[in-house]
Amino acid sequence: MQHGYITSQGLKLYYEIEGTGAPLLLLNGGPGFPHDYLKDLRPLASDVQLIFFDQRGTGKSDKTDPSGYTIDAHVEDVEQLRRELGLERCGVFGHSWGGMLAQAYVLKYPDHVSKLILADTFSSIEDCNETLACMRASVPDEVRAVYDKYEREGLYVGRDRYPDEYQAALDVAYEPVSISVPPPPALQNMFGNIAYDVYRAMWGEETDFKVTGTLAQFDVESRLHQIRVPTLVIVGASDMPTIAMAEKTARAIPHARLEVFAHSRHFPFLEEPDKFFHVMREFLASA
Repeated sequence: MQHGYITSQGLKLYYEIEGTGAPLLLLNGGPGFPHDYLKDLRPLASDVQLIFFDQRGTGKSDKTDPSGYTIDAHVEDVEQLRRELGLERCGVFGHSWGGMLAQAYVLKYPDHVSKLILADTFSSIEDCNETLACMRASVPDEVRAVYDKYEREGLYVGRDRYPDEYQAALDVAYEPVSISVPPPPALQNMFGNIAYDVYRAMWGEETDFKVTGTLAQFDVESRLHQIRVPTLVIVGASDMPTIAMAEKTARAIPHARLEVFAHSRHFPFLEEPDKFFHVMREFLASA
């Protein structure tokens, strides 16, 4: 495995490369998560060259001022990574928030993307906020009261991360849309190493159930028809984005296909790995 750092906008960003073949850049979710949980995609290293990297402020990469955690800054980091690694065109896989970043990147740098995989993601924050509102409404009253309590007093007042009681209450809302199998160690480690400064800047600090940070500006629905590369849209039947939302994205992209994972929530590559790797290999090998 090759690893090292590139420099983007004055920040050192850590990357790892594994496998041989056509390059596939992997954009993990969050925002604020390290890349480690995507290591479960390693079986694809026999088919393509996997490029992992820690987004700014996460994992082994440098932190910056909160004002630097924006979609545009992340897009330029991806482009700088491509340039410094000497890649002409590459496939891009984006999971969750990483799928939003992937869409923003391909729309700005269309000539540098060969194939696009959008996994368990949204094309607008409006859809994301709709899902979050449904999740909040789905919990018992006593759990919702915990949200209200801490959101009134301020989630980050006197602390640099969510209160434990608030996080435990969040788990009740996220459980039905998160993962249906025991989380593997890498995923557990990821949840334990969230960069809350990044999450706070991009997701917002008022509530977890509405995006109010820099990510609130994300909406590419009206531009999806501009994406001209072969695209695979992946969604779990019980995912955060609904099947209808994923269908809307796939319909809007001219060369897209949709794959629904009937027994998955937000992590099909962990919940239905046999089907996931079959679908991915078929797509990556197609013309």
